[in-house]
Amino acid sequence: MQGVWAQQADAPALADSITATSSGALTGYHEAYYLLDVLNEGLPDPSVTANLQTPQATLEYFVQASRAQQFEAAAAALNLNLFPIEQQVAAASTLARQLFYLLDTQVGLDWEGLPDRPDGASTQPLGPNDRMAGQPRRSLLLGSLSLGGRDAVLRFQRVRVGDATPIWVFSAQTVENIPALYQRYGPGPIDRLMPAWAKVQLWGQTPLWAWLLLLLSTLVLALFAWWLRRFTKRYLGKADSHWVKGLGERIATPVAIFVSLLPLYLVAKLALALPQAVTTPLLILFMAAFVWLAMRAISYLTEHIARDYEVDNLEELAGNEDTRSQRWLTYLSVGRRVLIFVVFLLGTGVILSQFQSFQVLGFSLMASAGVATVILGVAAQPVLGNIIASIQIAVTRPVRIGDSVYYEGQWGYVEEITYTYILIQIWDQRRIVVPLRYFITHPFENWTMRSAHLIKPIYLYADYTLDVDRIREQFKELLQASEDWDKETEPTVQVTSVSDETIEVRALCSAKDASTAWDLHCRLREQLVAYLRDLEDGRYLPRRRINLTGEEQPPVSAQADHASRT
Repeated sequence: MQGVWAQQADAPALADSITATSSGALTGYHEAYYLLDVLNEGLPDPSVTANLQTPQATLEYFVQASRAQQFEAAAAALNLNLFPIEQQVAAASTLARQLFYLLDTQVGLDWEGLPDRPDGASTQPLGPNDRMAGQPRRSLLLGSLSLGGRDAVLRFQRVRVGDATPIWVFSAQTVENIPALYQRYGPGPIDRLMPAWAKVQLWGQTPLWAWLLLLLSTLVLALFAWWLRRFTKRYLGKADSHWVKGLGERIATPVAIFVSLLPLYLVAKLALALPQAVTTPLLILFMAAFVWLAMRAISYLTEHIARDYEVDNLEELAGNEDTRSQRWLTYLSVGRRVLIFVVFLLGTGVILSQFQSFQVLGFSLMASAGVATVILGVAAQPVLGNIIASIQIAVTRPVRIGDSVYYEGQWGYVEEITYTYILIQIWDQRRIVVPLRYFITHPFENWTMRSAHLIKPIYLYADYTLDVDRIREQFKELLQASEDWDKETEPTVQVTSVSDETIEVRALCSAKDASTAWDLHCRLREQLVAYLRDLEDGRYLPRRRINLTGEEQPPVSAQADHASRT
């Protein structure tokens, strides 16, 4: 029987002679109403004639009779033909009462939008896709409620029994769904125990007692959250482990909020059955608290693990040869940010999924994936490229936190590697912020990639007459007297280049790391320059020679002048 109803409602081109064998079967087709052989055969004739001539009159009659607690009379507006005849009398009053509750609390009825004409025609469209404005109607949609993953519709239908005048009633399918809908959206045991004054409906068609209980639950759980935060901090603060104490400081607040919001959401959703306008913000706050707690926990745990490898001062880590510490510190830095980013994306996705408008937007974007994908791909390319570059750095390890690098004319230490950029602390305490994608695609010098040991050259320029062995001996003495020399490279002095007037002397010094090598390099250069300056009164400092021949010789006075200057 239900299948016949559905086909008759959705297929007006059916043949005119549709018949069935059960009571209340369709006996034919008419474009303005449904033809029935009987209607509610199991119910007695109503003592008062009900006005069911128009959709608006039927709804008004049903609501007025229900408000007067005359549910047996209100049942005249229901089509009970899908219920067995012997059960219609017992079910009529209950079904009317349950339907009135659903209409009163869950469905927003548009009284003005309902036609007040017997043929159900409306001069105004009932929706943006309504193509039947001004035409007779035999079915009108009142609303819908979600039921078991589908939409259960509430519908008026115009029916005619035999030669009687057609009337408007709640459709048989609507009446059949009333028990399941009432089970899903009906009042709970608390509502049944409340007095009449507490059932006064406020915003969202929710009774007063539900709002009062929500307020009381919020106050109680707020006090519980305050107590739980203090208890967590105090209990964990007494622990012997230092990291447990720190954990209490970092997660006490998000844990208290998270644990308190969970029962508050369950109370509002299940016990009080509050509308989605209330439960959805509570769910969003609950998910936000969970994301906050997860991010705090990930940050603290990675920081605690990093303490086993990282010292308090970056300068103590920078440039050293503890490659294991640097490698794990880089893994933790990048891994922590990736995990936090993933948790944030998941939490944001769950939160946005609670809004129907964002779901529709997502479906629209997927439906128009051509242009949208290109636009999003181009827009997200820099960000995604930098994130992928951070993962690439963590895997291939061309640079690590604490490495000494020489980048585009600046020398410093890698202080931090984030999702999108690398932070280099240069020697004068300035910071260079370089996008990761740019950094790994351009050459740079990593002075501590294999070893922190570094050799620095010292260049001197002297006259051709210099005895280089004397510089070699002096450099060896100075280097051996220095505590910064790591003794891994022998003192080396070589003539590496000559010009028409001077020779270039290079001395090589080595130290354990870049910072020490730089200090040693500057100090030895200063001492060698002083030694060359004082050696035989500066005789071997660079000088320019001028040879004069023939008529080009200057006067004797000029020659004497020149001799005195040289």
